[in-house]
Amino acid sequence: MTRMLVVLAGFTVGAGLMAGVAMTGTNAGRGAAKAPSHSTITIRHQMQGCHAWAVNGGAYRPTQRTTLARGGTITFVDNDVMPHKLVLKSGPAVRYHGTPAMRHMSASVRVTFPKAGVYRFTTKAGEDYPGMAMKTIGEDNVLRLTVRVF
Repeated sequence: MTRMLVVLAGFTVGAGLMAGVAMTGTNAGRGAAKAPSHSTITIRHQMQGCHAWAVNGGAYRPTQRTTLARGGTITFVDNDVMPHKLVLKSGPAVRYHGTPAMRHMSASVRVTFPKAGVYRFTTKAGEDYPGMAMKTIGEDNVLRLTVRVF
């Protein structure tokens, strides 16, 4: 009988600890506290793969991921030698301030993310601007961006 009480007491304490860990182990609010309210993403031309983008001055890559606070904005700047149209592939609706079709060098569009969720973007690249034909190596990159909004 004594052994059974010890086992049950150990089980009860263990279950209580597990429940406490489960309740405090994840905190959705943590991402929101650390997520920025604004970012800038710049598209540029490069020899290998034709174009890539960078988040807040970071490394240029064809595939990027970033986080943002709900209600935050991202400013997209097209510094490539060709136009890019920003395309939302999945996620809640966004609000564009300006046109997502960036039709000239240094064109930009600001995008607001009113709801929490996961957003996926790509661009549709146009032809090089007249007089700006650039030689590139390899296949053209497909730009992909995942934005997690908390």
